[in-house]
Amino acid sequence: MIKFIDEQAIITPFCENVQANVAITAFSDHTYGELLRVTGAKPRAVIKGGCDVDVFTFERNGKRIAVYKSPVGAPAAVATMEEIIAAGVEHVVAFGICGALVHTPPQTFIVPDKAYRDEGTSYHYMPPTEYIDLTNSARVKKLLDGSGINTLVGGTWTTDGFYRETRTRADELKAKGCIAVEMESSALQAAANFRNKQFYTFFITADSLAGEQWQPNDILDLKATDSTTVAVAAAIKLAEELA
Repeated sequence: MIKFIDEQAIITPFCENVQANVAITAFSDHTYGELLRVTGAKPRAVIKGGCDVDVFTFERNGKRIAVYKSPVGAPAAVATMEEIIAAGVEHVVAFGICGALVHTPPQTFIVPDKAYRDEGTSYHYMPPTEYIDLTNSARVKKLLDGSGINTLVGGTWTTDGFYRETRTRADELKAKGCIAVEMESSALQAAANFRNKQFYTFFITADSLAGEQWQPNDILDLKATDSTTVAVAAAIKLAEELA
């Protein structure tokens, strides 16, 4: 287990200030592409960490909002978040896809209220605990409910081992109250807490581990855009409220 040490790090994140208080980030190419298309965001800066990440911005009601694509996996996603925070962002809205651990009705979004820390990155940002609370889940649910979107609230299992999700492990996490599995939430929340910033997240289900066999969802079909379009609109609406 990693021992958390609360002292100044040797390396400090740095990025050009993007003059935006809020950033929206997505993980999958088709979701991110829809986000750029809908907002008409323009290139603003480049995050140069482990890989170059373009930062775009758009304006709504006289306020600038940043947009960037997060790499998949806790270490890279957190490193990119560190840079966007260094660029002046106070609120990060992240949305993406997850695997359902329980039967989830169609067109229902997952809103995690806690995340099981089955990854390594979060332990560099806070002492060991089994779970970390997703502190803004109630606000996310309120916005989605107010937009007429069906939601399911519960825990999420954040894991580094995408191809090592076993039936025994999935059942164990379901028994602990997890309704979804993904790869970043616990680490992103831990980093946000450490930097005294705010993190907001929700998911579209891309596949299901709820039955005896793994079951893909049609969100994996790039032509199936309805859920993506609704998710993009919800993320933009939340960002506008926060800006």
